[in-house]
Amino acid sequence: MSVPEVSPIVAHVAAASTQDGTGVESTTARHYGAPLVEQTRADEGASGVADGWDRVALLITGAEARSWLNGVISQKIDAAAPGTGTAGLLLDAQGRVEQEFGISVVAGAGARTGTGEDEAPAVLLDVAADRADALEEFLRKMVFWAQVEITRPELTRLSVFRPADTPGPGRAGTTTALCPRAQFWRTRETSGIPVTDLWVPRAEVTDAWDALVAAGARPTGGAAVDAWRLRDRVPVLGVDTDDRLIPHEVSAWIGAGIEGATRLADAADGPSGAAVHLNKGCYRGQETVSRVHNLGRPPRLLVLLQLDGSTQRLPEAGSPVTAGGRTVGRIGMPLHDADYGPVVLALVKRAVVEAAAAGTAPPLQTDGVDALIDRDDLQVDTSERPGRAAVNRLRGR
Repeated sequence: MSVPEVSPIVAHVAAASTQDGTGVESTTARHYGAPLVEQTRADEGASGVADGWDRVALLITGAEARSWLNGVISQKIDAAAPGTGTAGLLLDAQGRVEQEFGISVVAGAGARTGTGEDEAPAVLLDVAADRADALEEFLRKMVFWAQVEITRPELTRLSVFRPADTPGPGRAGTTTALCPRAQFWRTRETSGIPVTDLWVPRAEVTDAWDALVAAGARPTGGAAVDAWRLRDRVPVLGVDTDDRLIPHEVSAWIGAGIEGATRLADAADGPSGAAVHLNKGCYRGQETVSRVHNLGRPPRLLVLLQLDGSTQRLPEAGSPVTAGGRTVGRIGMPLHDADYGPVVLALVKRAVVEAAAAGTAPPLQTDGVDALIDRDDLQVDTSERPGRAAVNRLRGR
């Protein structure tokens, strides 16, 4: 299924613009007349709605939907109960990230989509439209004799920020009073803001949008959505990252407070709070994840760079980051945050982040713009890795 180049909501809503000054054309509105105001409104407690026309739903049904997918992705979902919402990654054999997606485990999906009665829990994957074909193709090649079916329902996503009633992050389902047109929903948080993602029929997206706006949700563009994403240090693959990215370089995907060595999975364990479950069965790329966690640290870290606004320009996306003239990383797509000003995500060598935390790093620049690593990212992990500690004990050290 091809995705139209521009969302119908762009033409439907007055003042919608697919540009925001970064020079990149979008398939959805980057703003509806006032990008910084749209971000501030939700920051201060107002409800908003964002267009997710650039997202695609892949639906996995069948008796083995959860157990089969569990053996392919980074998240543990074989024991995930219906009503669970989480996230996951697809890695290559070297542990590099190929795909990232939202996950909803739901019941009764067959009846909701017209594919027949299906009592087994189903899994809906929420993936970027420009990566959906590759993900679907890979998953289909992995089915073999498993009792699963992969479909791409004619749905599109609308995201409501600060809905009037939310069950909290990590939930999913098939019906909601928030939007009766929605066939699936999932809850999450972005920059501390509760979000409900609604999957509605593509042919009904403008009607669903109008109903949400009439209920009090203000149109919110992609610029605000990206600003919150940058605050959470969540990258867009291929924009904020390169093809060498591994999960441990993105703290948001690994999660916080992970202690001890990786171990075999408890069969009853549900998903982790991040995109990677460190204690689960074998999947492609798991060896790299376990090795980095148990024995070492990632070579780079994804950090937020504060940019010098006095230049009156943003650096070009993908520009190298230099420290004292030496290349030490690369940036993603910069933008203006309502509170922070010009910012950008950057993959930077871990040694440079550690030197910056110690106050010994040379000045950073990108595309001629001075930059500083955000102070929240200047945290150095000096703990002994659990696997390394075990090796040292065996050697009597």
